[in-house]
Order: sequence, then C-alpha cells, then structure tokens
Amino acid sequence: MKKIYLLALTACFGLSAMAQVSVTFRVDMNGQTVSPNGVHVAGSWQEEAGFGGDWNPGVSTMTDANADGIYELNVNIPAGQYEFKYLNGNDWPQEESIPNISQVGGGNSNRFFAVTAWHGSNPLDNDGNPFLPNGFLLPAITFGGSSPSGKVAVRLQIDMTNQTVGDLGVHVAGDAITPNWTPQYGTATLSANNKYAYVTHLDPNASYQYKFLNGDFWGTDESVPGACANGGNRTVVVGTNAVIADPFCFATCDLCAPLVQSTVTFKVNMTQETVSPNGVHVAGNWQEEAGFGADWQPGASELLDGDGDGIYELDVALIGGTYAYKFINGNDWVGADNSNEDVPPACNVGNNREMVLIEGQNLIEFCYEQCTSVCNINPDPADITFRVDMSETAVSPDGVFIIGGFTNPVWQEGATQMTNTGNNVYAATLSVSGSGNIAYKFTNGAPTVVANEENFDFATGGCGVSNGFNGFNRTYTRSGEAETLEAVCYNSCAACVLGLEELELGNVSIFPNPSTERAFFRTENPNGYTLRMNIVDITGKTIRENMVVNTTVFEINTQDLNSGLYFLNVVNERNETATYKLMVQ
Repeated sequence: MKKIYLLALTACFGLSAMAQVSVTFRVDMNGQTVSPNGVHVAGSWQEEAGFGGDWNPGVSTMTDANADGIYELNVNIPAGQYEFKYLNGNDWPQEESIPNISQVGGGNSNRFFAVTAWHGSNPLDNDGNPFLPNGFLLPAITFGGSSPSGKVAVRLQIDMTNQTVGDLGVHVAGDAITPNWTPQYGTATLSANNKYAYVTHLDPNASYQYKFLNGDFWGTDESVPGACANGGNRTVVVGTNAVIADPFCFATCDLCAPLVQSTVTFKVNMTQETVSPNGVHVAGNWQEEAGFGADWQPGASELLDGDGDGIYELDVALIGGTYAYKFINGNDWVGADNSNEDVPPACNVGNNREMVLIEGQNLIEFCYEQCTSVCNINPDPADITFRVDMSETAVSPDGVFIIGGFTNPVWQEGATQMTNTGNNVYAATLSVSGSGNIAYKFTNGAPTVVANEENFDFATGGCGVSNGFNGFNRTYTRSGEAETLEAVCYNSCAACVLGLEELELGNVSIFPNPSTERAFFRTENPNGYTLRMNIVDITGKTIRENMVVNTTVFEINTQDLNSGLYFLNVVNERNETATYKLMVQ
C-alpha cells in the first residue's frame, strides 16, 4: 500500500527548485590494489561541479578519510540526470568495467543517477524534524561491481511505448526504493527504446513492492492489473543474485506489443572519397533493434554498391522514432582509412547524424561528410597553417600538438608537434585533402594522454561540435587554397585577450571570483582616469558595454549572466586598455 504523505511538501520543493544538491560519490576499493595515482570519478556532472569540463579522468580525486577502504567525493551540482564511472588511477585505461545491470543502456556503458530539488530541500515534519534526507548519498558500490557489499542489485524497468511521458519524467516508488514510497526520489532514466530504468540495492532473500509513475506525485501512478498486482503494486523477489526485472508495459502485466516497423534505406554517396578496402558501413543506436548484435558497432552494418555508381546502400527495418547514426569509410572508428566521418556542423547532432522515422518507406541519403545528397566537389588539396595562442596556458615541456580527422593515421596517431613562432603562438602547417569540413583540436603535452587535450565546449562557443565521446572538437571549412588560420586562444573559441594591460590602474581586485549574484571591481586608479567597462564572453560577444566605472569599488550584477568565463575590458579616455577575467557560476 502506498503511503500518501508528501503532498504537504510541495511548497518546499518549489522553494528549492533552483538549489544546488549535495551529492556524495562512494566506491568500495576493498580487495583492489589502489593505484599510486589515487582513485577518481569522472562523468557528465564535472563541469557543473566546477572541475572545468566533463569526463576529465584525473581531476575529481576521491579520498578515504577513515581508512575503511571506501573512497568518497562530495560535490554540489544542480538537479538533473547524470552519468559517471570510477577509475583506479587518473586516466581512462584505469576505469572500471561496469556490469550490464548498472549501465545506462542503449549502448551507453556508464553508471547513472538522478537528483531532484527534493534531495536538497530537507523538509520538516509536523514536529519540526527533518522528514527526508538532505543531499544524495550514492551507495558504496564495489569497484567494477553492481552493488555494495552484502546487498543485491535490482534493476527495475518499465516500457513507456504506449504512453506520452510528461514533463516531470518517469519515477518509481515502493519499499524497494529509499526513502520508501517517495516518488520524487525515484527518478527513472531513459535507457533505450522508450524503456526507463532505476537501479536499487536491496537485502537478499526477500520480496519488495513497487510501482511506476508517469510523473512524480501520486495520481500519476500506474494502475497495476490484478493478474500481477499485490496490494495494487508490482512485486520483485530478490535472492542472492542480481535481478533485472522485465520491462512491462506501463499499467499492464505484459510486455508492450511491438510497434509497426518501417523500412529504412541508408544511402551514402562516396564518389568524392577513396573507399576503404574494408568497405563502407553505417553505425548507430538502432543496430541492436535491427538485429546487428549491439548498437554503435562500426563493422556490423555494411552498405553495398551493387551497380558501381559510387552510391552505397543498406535496407533495415526499424520502428518509428528518432535515432542517431553516422557513416564509416572502413569498418572501425579509427584507422589509416579515416573511417570515422566528421559530420558537418549544419547536420551534426552530438557528433552524429540524426534521423526521424515515420511509418512506411524512409530514405536516408547523404554525401559522405556532407549534409546534402548531391555531393559538393571537395576542395583541392592545400596547405593549412594552424595556430594556437598559449599566452594564457602554462606550456607542457612535452610540447604543443595538433590532432585531427584529416591526418593519416587520424587523430592521436597522426599528431603533429607545433612550433613556437613567437609571443607564445604555436603553429604547424599541414597538407589537407578530402572533405571541405575538417575537425581538429590542440593538446598541451603528449597527445596520447586524454587529459592533455583541450576540453572546452567548442559547440557552445560556436567553433566546433560534440565529438560523441564526452568532449568536443574544433571545426573549420577549408577553401582548397593555402590558408593561415587566426591564432585562437588555447581551450577557447576566441583570441587571447590577457597581456594587454597598458592601462595603469594600480592594485586591482575582483571579488568574489567566481561570482554567483554580484561581483565587485576594486581599483586604485591613481591617475583619476574616466573609465568605461565592457563585459565580453568567451566567444567575443559583448554582453554589456560602456558601463561607467565612477567609483573605486564598482559593483557588477552577475545574476543574469550564464555560468562561464567572461572578460572585463576596461578603457580610459586615452584608449588605453586593461582586461581581467571574471568567472560566473
């Protein structure tokens, strides 16, 4: 029987909707030989938590303060759904291998969790005592395991194929979830094909009740039919082994009936490419459904050119929906044949192509690495001089490199070291052929170390796209003639602006920095200049301009600024300038 006692807490939720939530990661390293480089955790929450960028393996260090073998890290992040994994070390070769029951699903091999504003609300009951936990404490799962010691992992699942999922998402409640019968805390995560999952950790040799909700409050809960109901709820029986519950259709005792399949014809025009001897393939998050074994397998779905016209084709049957995919000139993601196509920004969604299928015949036709079915002729091969300004970065003794999808072999294996041409501007000239749309990035140090790569969000900055591997690449459209690119600041879409402090202002301070609501710009201004200030974001866009700085302590309202790095450009009546950094959280 569900316990309906949370309606009185609605006001608490509204008050805390924008609050940060305290999240504590925990991993049990007992039985492991801990790396001398320490234990780390990486994921899609790191930028929000102030670690510079997501999926950075060596910056979020966990500690074992009481020497019990359980390593912890506490962070503050906004409510949302996140993915993560633990590392016994500080780089990707040391990450854990996660059991299927604990993976997000749909070809994504990370752990997952969700937090809501309820986790930070700490509401009180009628006696003034905390009613629910404050903060989110992840279970101390064994490294590479599915549950804490002594517990059993249980994956509860529901299929929402026949439902329209509401804005509040899908939740689960029951005595299988802590706190019991509290739907706001049981946020389920979309795993694949309209299926939602929630992983809980329970005592062995017992049975538990639960039910799903198309929302997060009672009244949106499913009516479980009597044939599979116990007191109106679903039941899961737990022994000593991990349990994956069947993904029954919402409010039924049966699996959802298969949806009507449609025929999809993939066609890619390779007339502008040198086709790999390993053939032409297509991969995406639809392959498992279409019978190719697993999603995102680069060598499983081959396209053929039966009539020799340079256009390769493959027919598959899929249910309607939105899918991601990309073509491959070869049969693997990397290799000497430049197998992983760089999808141009105009049709790039998360570094992939996207298709929306409807019932019937669907034709998916593009030119390789282009956004149209009629191929634009690739520009002539030509030299491009790439330049990066390292003025705001401590240069690694191992040097600065450029990596990209146009070298042979591609990316890290074809890395080229750059030369300091003066004023900390590094350059390298490369002969580029093939597609007019190229992708690349710089590394500060050995290119084989992931942590040395630029980790800036080039997609948001306007000079790149997601790379599909929890990072971003720079992009450029070449002309087919020799070109020298502008010197861009390392880890930025804009030119470096520091080092231009010609304006004498005496001692200058900015506080607090980072700022959340307001910051103060303090200057001595010993010459009594008339000062004006512009605020510029990392893309070079002016956010505010011609603000008169007429006091020695000038207040800057940052409440309406998005989180990120800004530059304060200060100028006097003689056009002398000084530039300072301001971080907004």
